[in-house]
Amino acid sequence: MKNGVVIVGAGHAGVQAAASLREEGYNGPVILIGDESELPYHKPPLSKTFIKDPDAKPQPLRGEAFYSGSAIDYRPGVRIEAIEAGAHRLR
Repeated sequence: MKNGVVIVGAGHAGVQAAASLREEGYNGPVILIGDESELPYHKPPLSKTFIKDPDAKPQPLRGEAFYSGSAIDYRPGVRIEAIEAGAHRLR
């Protein structure tokens, strides 16, 4: 990808950065990379919830429709080991 934005980290900040790009009118490619296999989810309430109910499911920050409807390419289960900024490459 020559032009576009890659966001490494699909936590609250990464998801909000992707959303803000679209809200502000950015039309180029947006790729959101996260190392977990599910949709980005609320993490602070997670620990308290699981203490009370170990079978509780994490609540996503945004549903699948948000990513597809906003043309955000979410790539789950991808771990980035290094960023080669000069070469515009992720490993």
